[in-house]
Amino acid sequence: MVDHDQIQAALSARIDGEPAGLADDVIDAHVAACDECRDYQDRVAHFSSSLRSSEPVGSPMRPPVDLADTILAGVEPEWRRLSLARQTWLRAGRIALVLLAMAHVVWAMSLIGSNADIEAAALRLGLAVGLLFSAWRPELIAGFAVVPATVTAFLLGFTARDVVFGLVDGAQIGLLVLLVVTVAALALTFVADRGVVLREAWRTLSADPR
Repeated sequence: MVDHDQIQAALSARIDGEPAGLADDVIDAHVAACDECRDYQDRVAHFSSSLRSSEPVGSPMRPPVDLADTILAGVEPEWRRLSLARQTWLRAGRIALVLLAMAHVVWAMSLIGSNADIEAAALRLGLAVGLLFSAWRPELIAGFAVVPATVTAFLLGFTARDVVFGLVDGAQIGLLVLLVVTVAALALTFVADRGVVLREAWRTLSADPR
């Protein structure tokens, strides 16, 4: 048994002069009994007719206008604008990741001294390497971002406690701010790089199956 979508797809194909995929008597029988598909047929036929009538009088005969090309011609400028904006944000995000990696390296080097904190320095160097790889290959961000995000969430709780008891110092606040900015830059770069995929996935998940 055919449904409305199949009939309407067949109607569009038949009006465009393409294979409908269904027998004409099946299509006509359904349209005769279905107000929705009959209205769809009228609208598509009117639109196709208006496209053909826009050709100047006396011009040589040409094949029917491809509706897909007409639609793409209207969508392409908007798509280019969105693509340019996405590339701009992606470029800015990658530059930010490189700068943040350098900041983590400088911070790590400052910890290697007379009172060396090797573990903290190793953590910051590890974050710097991860940021450089993320700037080089933004698709790796999804696997790496969980590390600085976890560290940030962990330190945020302890920093809030120290603020309450008046034990917080400038270095602790500076580290937390650097980590928050790092996580934000990773998120921005990831969205700029994979935004189209995420949007399509959301549309698929939120689509009405009816």
